[in-house]
Amino acid sequence: MENHNEYYEDHFEENKRPGFLTFLCILTFIGSGYWLLFNLLVPVYAPVMLEMLHGASNFPNISNSIKIFEQIAVTPIWQFYLLAFFCATSILGAIYMLKMKKVGFHIYVISQLAQMCIGQFIIGENFKPNFSGLLFTLIFIGLYSIYYKKFTTLNAENNE
Repeated sequence: MENHNEYYEDHFEENKRPGFLTFLCILTFIGSGYWLLFNLLVPVYAPVMLEMLHGASNFPNISNSIKIFEQIAVTPIWQFYLLAFFCATSILGAIYMLKMKKVGFHIYVISQLAQMCIGQFIIGENFKPNFSGLLFTLIFIGLYSIYYKKFTTLNAENNE
């Protein structure tokens, strides 16, 4: 009689998710989740915040905040919703990477690159380029790519 437990134990160890990958995915959930909420809520409440800031204009250093909310208020809301969509797809990519699927890496990279392009070329006329965001994006893509060889294809489970 064959010992099937050895196959399952070896197979499980082979596809075991590294702890650092889990950590990266959690950071992605936090970061992309924050920006998802930001892109959904801030454009809606920007006019209210702008009105409040104008009322508090006697505070020092408030003029910088007023400028930022004025820029947000004049930016079409669909651009923020487009960014929110790609934040959500980043989260989806991280979920697939938690499941050790290659498609998650591809979804994540495409959504991050789309966010950079949207941020720089569509909304860029109202905002300064964010080089620290670009650096973090490239670092995360690089760190996720370390684990790419361990990922499986989406239908790999069905073929076994």
